[in-house]
Amino acid sequence: MAKTIHSMIRVLNEQASCDFYEKAFGLAVADRLDFDSFTLIYLSNSESEFELELTVNKDQ
Repeated sequence: MAKTIHSMIRVLNEQASCDFYEKAFGLAVADRLDFDSFTLIYLSNSESEFELELTVNKDQ
């Protein structure tokens, strides 16, 4: 059976988005990768293997 293990959402405000997903779903920052034009923030918790990837485009 197929299952979701990763999903990506584009966000404008990194801190507000991280705060929301922590409060709403108990997700915490597991990793953060900073590039020239964008940042990837991976959120997860110990209850599941699922990761949520927040993408912040720096030019917006």
